[in-house]
This record gives sequence, structure tokens and C-alpha cells, in this order.
Amino acid sequence: MKPSAMHKILSIRLTDPIDQVLLELVKTYGMKTRSRLLRMLILEAGGRGPILSDDNVNLFREGVRQLAAIGNNINQIARAVNSGQAQSCPWPPDLMNVVLREIAGHRKVVADIVVCSRTGIVMPARKEVTHE
Repeated sequence: MKPSAMHKILSIRLTDPIDQVLLELVKTYGMKTRSRLLRMLILEAGGRGPILSDDNVNLFREGVRQLAAIGNNINQIARAVNSGQAQSCPWPPDLMNVVLREIAGHRKVVADIVVCSRTGIVMPARKEVTHE
């Protein structure tokens, strides 16, 4: 689905301390701009998730890239085994366990991101902020 164009402009007034808190939140949540953070928070508060930070999107991309590489390697191994080319190739006994651990690690990262987006916890607990 194509995202809708943003054509609404909202101006808000903030005190310097509140603006500083907003800037800290931008940094904490890994957002690039205050506008993006505010849009994310509005959607999250309205239950229109999942909301993913830039860091989480990058983790997903990296996980997909690594899983694709693992899939490619498995296909090459299957091709070699099925064609008889891998008969003299020694396989480390722990190879499958290493692959399974890598896949489990990626599953955990993805699961953590999904749980955080469903519960509205975009990032780990942040420090307590005082308002003036």
C-alpha cells in the first residue's frame, strides 16, 4: 500500500525544556526528525501500529539479508548433494547446530521487535523525564 502524501502542517509552541525533551526522545527512539517521532507517537497512541523505529527497520532488513544468504547457501549445498558433487566433502559435525543457532537468533530479534510494536514499547525503557 502506497503511503499517503503528507499535506497537513501543524504548528505547536514548546518551551525550551520541553523542546529539549523532544530532541532527547528523537535521539532515544532513533528517529531522524521531531516530525517523524511525533507522527509515530500519534499513531502508536491511536492504536494504528505496528510502529517501527529506524533501528528496528534496519534490523529487519539485515535479518532478511542474512536469512536470504543462509537460504542461498542451503540451496547450493542441496544442489551439490543431489548431483553427487558433495560426496568427498567433509562436513563439520556441528554445522547444522551453528545454522540453527543463527536462525534462532534472528527469530528472537524479529519476535522482540514485533512484541514491542504490539505493546507500544518502541524502544527499551527510557530515563525518567521531568517537566517544568
